[in-house]
Amino acid sequence: MKKIFLFMVVATAVACSNGKPKDEPIVSDIFVEQKVGDFIAQNPDWATGEKVSDATVDKFKHEVIRWSNEQEFLNQMPLQLKGLRDTLLNDQSFKIATFTGYNDTNRKIGSLLNYIQLQIDGIVPNDLLKELKPNQNYTLTGLLYKQGKRADVKLIKVADFKGYDLGKYTFSVTAVKPVK
Repeated sequence: MKKIFLFMVVATAVACSNGKPKDEPIVSDIFVEQKVGDFIAQNPDWATGEKVSDATVDKFKHEVIRWSNEQEFLNQMPLQLKGLRDTLLNDQSFKIATFTGYNDTNRKIGSLLNYIQLQIDGIVPNDLLKELKPNQNYTLTGLLYKQGKRADVKLIKVADFKGYDLGKYTFSVTAVKPVK
């Protein structure tokens, strides 16, 4: 009786699997990484080497712009400070800090963050300027000031490399936290 039960369990397990290893869904605390991972899961042609349809690319562009309106858009997103510049608007002087996504060999294998490009121009209040150092990594908290353009959002394919450029956005930065 035990042999028959064991045989049934094994037969059921084999019948339920299709023989292909299943990709584990991406689970991330980083809003952008989770959203890109979800989009890839819903559009599996992005994960293959095949030609990506224009409709899928257009859908991706619309989704990314929609994500940027969400309050969590910058949530836990590690960004590197590339530089600071002075700006004058309506006779008021302030600093713009340019942050970009970066590649990090310490991230777990398969992290989409190494394949995501994103640029944030942050309007930084004077009290936060002393905390910022060029080429250092930070997470930001802020409010969307100027939305990006769909034309800047694209799928990047160069030889075997495949990446996702999410475009350029302007945020009013309310807090910065160094990435450790």
